[in-house]
Amino acid sequence: MEFRKVQTDDLEMLCRISVQTFRDAFYHLNKPEDIRQYMERAFSPLQLKYELELPQSEFVFLLNNNQPIAYYKTNLSPKQTDINDPESLEIERIYVCKEHQNKQYGLLMLNHICNQAIQNPNIRYIWLGVWDQNKSAIRFYERFGFKLFSSHPFLMGTDPQTDLLMRYNL
Repeated sequence: MEFRKVQTDDLEMLCRISVQTFRDAFYHLNKPEDIRQYMERAFSPLQLKYELELPQSEFVFLLNNNQPIAYYKTNLSPKQTDINDPESLEIERIYVCKEHQNKQYGLLMLNHICNQAIQNPNIRYIWLGVWDQNKSAIRFYERFGFKLFSSHPFLMGTDPQTDLLMRYNL
């Protein structure tokens, strides 16, 4: 297993793993049209290329035999989706391919993110948003030490949903 920062020449693979993992995680829980609308906006090559080029954002693959099996995206202020505290790091996305779930790769990625964040003396905490209906993810983050501190609206296509905001102090 190794971590590798996603580069612009990885765009096709990033698009593929983003769509695959998001669809696997949420398709069965939402209206197909809402999922389609969201994915077209969030995971288009143009959108992901834009996000890849932001100096405040970072995508990282978790590779197994040189193949991505998971990825995460983090954001520093001012390119966070909320909060925009310069003393924080946002985890915007953290996904593991379905066939590799329940193998501790999510935990491996969270530890990697924390180790990276600790190296930045300006970062005091990590935060993320998690859908209030995603009970297994909420439990996963709570077991790691994340605490609920707020919520914000999240638009899945045309469906207004609620993300719980959770924080982990470094």
